[in-house]
Amino acid sequence: MSPRQPDIADMKCWLLRLAQKRWNLPAAEIARIFRHAGVYAYISELYDLLHLSSYDRALDDVENYLAAKGCSPCRRTDLKTSTVF
Repeated sequence: MSPRQPDIADMKCWLLRLAQKRWNLPAAEIARIFRHAGVYAYISELYDLLHLSSYDRALDDVENYLAAKGCSPCRRTDLKTSTVF
């Protein structure tokens, strides 16, 4: 295991929990979405960039990634904010 693997795992967990709260969906559904869309691999690949900002901003980036893939579970009114409905 590389030295940063625990940090990547921590980010994956925190982003799952933040998405659960923001999107008002159960953790199992968020995990299914993340697996299906390749979000876990995305986080692993871009960890060096994602960890430079807050987890909220990292989740914003994940939401943009999901929207680009056409599988976003939420609709954002403004990509500059965290508004989800």
